[in-house]
Amino acid sequence: MSADPSIRVLIADDQLLFAEALAAALATDRRIEVVGIAANGQEAVHLSGLLKPDVILMDLQMPLLDGIEATRQIVGGDAPAPRVLILTGSDEPEALQRARAAGASGYLTKNRSAGTVVDALTGLVSLAAAFPPDAQTATAR
Repeated sequence: MSADPSIRVLIADDQLLFAEALAAALATDRRIEVVGIAANGQEAVHLSGLLKPDVILMDLQMPLLDGIEATRQIVGGDAPAPRVLILTGSDEPEALQRARAAGASGYLTKNRSAGTVVDALTGLVSLAAAFPPDAQTATAR
């Protein structure tokens, strides 16, 4: 019997306690494998290339490089790029617009449950599997 395929997730958040708690919550779902935690946007860009996650949970406000610019660099880099799901405390419409323009695939506020985050992760990966790479680019815009 083979193991279920897992969704490789990188968490990018400068609040270590939050990132570790989120990683622990996600680890309870066998479909999810947290492959790393980045403490800032620069580290998220670097670890994205190194660890090749399927999805990055990206905070917006981080030191060195914010989540918008980190998302822009990751999504605009070498293909295939991971999907970026913004997970932030901001519910401002402007932040959502900026995240979308940077290439984020989704946006959640941190007041959501771990189950909602898992559903969003699995939904993003299912969507990616349902469309060929060219169609993904077209539908994400």
